Amino acid sequence: MAEHAENISTRFDPGQEHLGEVYAKALLGATEKTGTSDAVVAEFESLVEDVLNKLPALRETLFSLRVSHDDKLALLDKAFRGRMSEQLLNFLKVLSRHHRLSSIGPILNAAKKRLNQLRGRVEVFVTTAAPISNQLLETIDAKLVAMLGKQVIINTSVAPDLLGGLVVRVGDTVYDSSLATQLQKMRTVALEHTEQKIRQSLGRFVGVDSEQRSSNP
Repeated sequence: MAEHAENISTRFDPGQEHLGEVYAKALLGATEKTGTSDAVVAEFESLVEDVLNKLPALRETLFSLRVSHDDKLALLDKAFRGRMSEQLLNFLKVLSRHHRLSSIGPILNAAKKRLNQLRGRVEVFVTTAAPISNQLLETIDAKLVAMLGKQVIINTSVAPDLLGGLVVRVGDTVYDSSLATQLQKMRTVALEHTEQKIRQSLGRFVGVDSEQRSSNP
């Protein structure tokens, strides 16, 4: 995603990732006690995707360090009281008090990841050269469940430069079967083969040259 001027950022940032994990742990620590974690995290995601990403004026006001905490509390109540759970609303107020509303993106990511771990689910990212059908997505889902032995949550994206095939990322592991990667491997093998032939030819040439010089007076 783009910077939060257009969208809430989900770029990797070690500092923000750690902060996100701290607040996500606190949020889920509270919601697990009331059995509302799944509902609150889904509500949190909807807040980001359907509200803050689509209302830049509201987002920038909540994220601004120039707007006081009291003003943000009033805005949060006006915008969301009665429209979201008290748990999530109170959590947003805590973030405001600690000047962390601008870290909502990393906190949401960490909350989703932590919830998946608690539920024994695995988040998988599938990138293809073109949009895939629901039937193919179901096939991929079944194969991943069989391979990982866990329920999977698939996030899809399209990257035309893959030239066919797909790339699957599970945590830090990447399974790349794209045509672009296969072609790159073929080019690498071809280059290595060519270099080997050149070295062999050069070796024969040097060997012949050495023999000729040793036979001449």
